[in-house]
Amino acid sequence: IKMKLRIMNDTGHTELDCDAVEMIEQINDHPTHWVFINGDMVTRESISSVNWETVDDVNLIPAMVGGY
Repeated sequence: IKMKLRIMNDTGHTELDCDAVEMIEQINDHPTHWVFINGDMVTRESISSVNWETVDDVNLIPAMVGGY
């Protein structure tokens, strides 16, 4: 089963079609990015319990820091 992966960065984003193994590898390769699965932010600790058969898309977004 292939899912859509979007990796956001300063200049836009990269889109890939990944299976579950590739998706986990990409998530692990971007340790500072927030993970959104089907639009919901999830913790990295919960990645191992994701039912990948129910996932349509994943967004990896660089963590934002607010304040001044």
